[in-house]
Amino acid sequence: MIMRRITLALALLALGLMTAGCQPAPPPAPAPQVALWAVSDGHAPRGWILGTIHSLPPGTQWRRASIDAAMAAADRLVMEIGDPVTPAAAGAALARLAVTPGLPAPAERLDGQAKDALLRAYQKLKLNDAQFKDQESWAVALQLSALASQRAGANAADGVEPELRARMPGKPVEGLETIDSQFGVFDALAPAAQNRLLADVAREVNDPRDGDAQMLNLWLKGDELGLTHEANSDFLGDPVLHEALLAARNRLWLRRVDALLRQGARPFIAVGAAHVVGGDGLPTLLRTRGWTVTRVY
Repeated sequence: MIMRRITLALALLALGLMTAGCQPAPPPAPAPQVALWAVSDGHAPRGWILGTIHSLPPGTQWRRASIDAAMAAADRLVMEIGDPVTPAAAGAALARLAVTPGLPAPAERLDGQAKDALLRAYQKLKLNDAQFKDQESWAVALQLSALASQRAGANAADGVEPELRARMPGKPVEGLETIDSQFGVFDALAPAAQNRLLADVAREVNDPRDGDAQMLNLWLKGDELGLTHEANSDFLGDPVLHEALLAARNRLWLRRVDALLRQGARPFIAVGAAHVVGGDGLPTLLRTRGWTVTRVY
């Protein structure tokens, strides 16, 4: 479940560093009800917010008529990162931020069960400490998570963002962050928080259970309570990590989104699903600025 929860929290750019796997399309499922919110000043909608999952099993059906109508009515697409994320760009950003010469091997940064979990994750993924020489713990965690997700069949090319780009041709695309600023959120974490993230990812690699499928189902059903619970569980339940990866970023995005709306823009805003639920999610924050935000069914 850690892998899917990371994709809820950020774009997981490390997925672009590896070759995507290919799995059969999932069996037919009930009609999707992925959550969509309309933002207004009490009258006609002025913008829309969609929570996304950034990597999906091929063939996942998530769109519905109200989402298509919102995309058609919007004058621009606003995502976490505006420019398409290429493997070269993601790799270069990781190289700029992830390396600190002289670091101990990743396994030596962990103790007891956490260290054992990392070594077992290495064995499962056919990796070793030497492949992450001088890389900070956050970067190791993202790469382990990316590889495990891909082996489970998730693919960034099949995620929501590429489809949104394809279905909103000719409309400008704006980003709330850059590749560097998103990786920089992790890079700014204290070593203890980075090691917590690495340990949690290693445990999930070893024992994935059915968490990713559960998370995907919650998203497809538009289950706000379920997604709120997941956005406050495991590493996102750690106050330091929750603040850095979700709450602080949401507050920064709020200023940009509020300004766009007040300037008369009609944005279709698509960000990780964890950013749109709960008391620190974008819909709730926009209400504090006086906007009417309502769920669209």
